[in-house]
Amino acid sequence: MKIVKIGFCAVALAAASRSAIAAPFAHEARSLGMGNVGVATADIAAAPFANPAMLSFQKSDDDFSLLLTAGAFFSDNDGVIDDIDAFQDSTNDSEKLAIAKGLDGKVIAPELSGALAVGFTTEKYSMAVSARVDVVVAGGLSNVSQNVSTINDPTYNLLNIVGAQTTEVGFSIARSFELMEKKVSIGLTPKIVNVEAVKYSESISLDDTGLDNLTDDIQDLGDFTTLDLGMVMAVTDNVRVGVTVKNLLTEEMSFQTTDANNDTTTTTLSFDTQLKVGAAYSNDFLTLGADLDLTENDSIVSSGAVTGLKRQNLSLGVEFNAFDYAQLRLGMIKNIADGISSADKEAIYTAGVGLWLGFNLDLAVMSGAGESLGAVVQTGFKF
Repeated sequence: MKIVKIGFCAVALAAASRSAIAAPFAHEARSLGMGNVGVATADIAAAPFANPAMLSFQKSDDDFSLLLTAGAFFSDNDGVIDDIDAFQDSTNDSEKLAIAKGLDGKVIAPELSGALAVGFTTEKYSMAVSARVDVVVAGGLSNVSQNVSTINDPTYNLLNIVGAQTTEVGFSIARSFELMEKKVSIGLTPKIVNVEAVKYSESISLDDTGLDNLTDDIQDLGDFTTLDLGMVMAVTDNVRVGVTVKNLLTEEMSFQTTDANNDTTTTTLSFDTQLKVGAAYSNDFLTLGADLDLTENDSIVSSGAVTGLKRQNLSLGVEFNAFDYAQLRLGMIKNIADGISSADKEAIYTAGVGLWLGFNLDLAVMSGAGESLGAVVQTGFKF
């Protein structure tokens, strides 16, 4: 499509050119295929991202795991792309004015993600080294025309795209022990996070968006250190429950954006603490999982009229395992946060497959909640 899709492709390419692990949706393929569950179901490779305590709570005999994953998520529940296409296709200024006014307050929010993790187990401890890159941006209109005299003025109807590229490196460590004759595992992940601001502004009245210099609008905001914690406990041989706390040490960063009309706005990036619980049932052929966010998680992007979607997800998933050579996964994600649109409250459905081909190949897709789409592919080894 025109301005929006071109713009977001450019954001992705800019992120890729500045990182060795290019490409966020913050999931690995097995978890996403199961509805993004992971607190009590993550395998040794995914544990650093889902719950570090799961490093030492594996039922398999795997002592080493390597994971490499890349994915994307695209949310346009307000129909921003269709509206901008209709605006640019229309030759009727009154019709264009109505479309522009209808775009006021609407948000589009794509994400990209890439991750690498190496997990291994020793006699007493399980550990992992992990790295991930996430690009989270949100776009919306400002300086919306109020009459037809300004509808084709390039200083009006400005699409502002703001967000962050985060690169984090972490070291996870976990240990299991007996507590009241129940197996319990505790894990933690100290991590360093680098943050770069992504910003772009252009009028939707222009067909040529002039995105050649987009990389000039990526600004390094610096680093911060934070910590993830997790715990898992066996209720029975097949049932376990867990809890994880992300970003125990919070951080907030701000930067200035100037739109095509030279108006300056302060954008705030907030990295808040997130608390999630999960439960799972598993045997040799079946795994059932459920995760729940205990807190509403605001988007990290906040900039005047441009704010991303807040989330409080309930996730459900199932995995059918065929003798460790193939897996079929299904899941659902439901956003139960207050104050979101009816489209955003619609369920997102996920599906995935896993194959052992001498190496692991996992694929997952998601669709639902209006115009939300996503996909993740990953590969790796376990032994």
